[in-house]
Amino acid sequence: MRKIIVSDASPLIALAKLDLLGILLNTFSEVHIPQSVCLETTIDRHRVDSQRIHDFVTEFAILHADQQGKEYEQFRSILDEGESQALVLAKKLDCGVLIDEQLGRVVAQQSAIPVVGVMGVLLQAKAMGKINSIRPLIEQLLQHDYRLSKRVIDLVLSKSGE
Repeated sequence: MRKIIVSDASPLIALAKLDLLGILLNTFSEVHIPQSVCLETTIDRHRVDSQRIHDFVTEFAILHADQQGKEYEQFRSILDEGESQALVLAKKLDCGVLIDEQLGRVVAQQSAIPVVGVMGVLLQAKAMGKINSIRPLIEQLLQHDYRLSKRVIDLVLSKSGE
């Protein structure tokens, strides 16, 4: 059975810009999204990517009310609202988190939360035959000012055989 995942905002935005939110449904059995992440990514609906996220969340994702409490406060002292809510929800659901920000990934790993990023999703999608090539998608993300290190790009292209 495929795993469930909780998503932070940045991966949703990146996949929406690529018009590839649907590959999350091929990769994961369920996509869970905290309310704050949903609001952050859909507040500006005149943007195409924002509308795509809204449509995806409405039709396919499982939306959760934001959490409070000690664990949330600990995450919130280090991370932004969406990242904190995503990590709290991932711990509650005992699943991984889809997150790309470096500090969020480090905090998740320190909290024993499995981490996957957009590049991992694209690698899985290519392995499943859902996309043909990752290189043009990386180029598109870079054009949208999505930050990826040369090391990550080289690693992903090597793993994908490109």
